[in-house]
Amino acid sequence: MNFFRRRPIDPEQDAARQIAALTASRRVIVDAYEVERRRIERDLHDGTQQYLVAALMKLGEARMAPSVAADPWLGRLLAEAQDALGRGLDSLRATVRGIHPQVLVEQGLEAALADVAQGAASPVRIVCPHPLPSLPEGVLATGYFFACEAIANATKYAPGAPITVLLATDTHLRVSVVDAGPGGARLVPGHGLAGMRERLAAFGGDVTISSPAGGPTQVVATVPLLLHRGEPGVVV
Repeated sequence: MNFFRRRPIDPEQDAARQIAALTASRRVIVDAYEVERRRIERDLHDGTQQYLVAALMKLGEARMAPSVAADPWLGRLLAEAQDALGRGLDSLRATVRGIHPQVLVEQGLEAALADVAQGAASPVRIVCPHPLPSLPEGVLATGYFFACEAIANATKYAPGAPITVLLATDTHLRVSVVDAGPGGARLVPGHGLAGMRERLAAFGGDVTISSPAGGPTQVVATVPLLLHRGEPGVVV
């Protein structure tokens, strides 16, 4: 006789465990992206950038040599090389800052995109009707880079057209980028927003596009907040 009966499985508790496990695994994927991004940022800042700075200083010293002063052609050549290297260093610094903008971590997604809007070639308006909750760093970065890609595409294919970026959350972060251009946009496999869609799909997100002839074009990213049970998705 079996005196020990197996307790029946509570379907609700079992579903909650499965959801928690899925959320945890997706957070691992997102965190892995951020670890790799920070590694690249560190390597560029502490390695490549320092070598370029040293080379720039060496060129400056070379231009002061007496033999260079006596050879105008060589002086011009070194000056051009120093200028080109300086521009390359400025470009690298901009790249390093763009890999993970400090304002994104310190002030949040709305403030980081406001900075992007100020430097955009087309007029960009950032709309965030309700304060965003505290978001995992990977979710923040995904929303930010999606918006940057969508703004860049809009300014390229609909130059001068006004752009509106709408930010909202529930169980997902939703980033909607609308431009008043002529429409006809599409996702090209392996490029730009299509690449972002593939990355988002890895942790349950998606990118959709609506772009009828005559416009407007709307591109929307739906990014799971990857919240644990009980964590709020909306700031009240």
